[in-house]
Amino acid sequence: MGWGVIEEEGWRKGPWTSEEDKLLILTKRNGKSCRLRWVNYLRSDHKKGQITPQEESIILELHARWGNRWSTIARSLPRRTDNEIKNYWRTHFKKKIRAHFS
Repeated sequence: MGWGVIEEEGWRKGPWTSEEDKLLILTKRNGKSCRLRWVNYLRSDHKKGQITPQEESIILELHARWGNRWSTIARSLPRRTDNEIKNYWRTHFKKKIRAHFS
């Protein structure tokens, strides 16, 4: 997301205000937790909703090629996060694979 998009959506850029600093402190969250929340859930360009059959097909194909390299797989699925793809894999395919081989 470039600065132009941020300005169009009313996002602030530049120095942080003391009020913004206080809001961060009040959350009682560490920096990593805040960043992950933003990246995986709050970003406006993040695609929300069900994985489509086409995306599922891509996940299967790329997992066969790259294994659990979720960030690499996510590069081929615009607006989906590596964490979302990993969670989808673990909840949908892992059980199917175990059942198939038992």
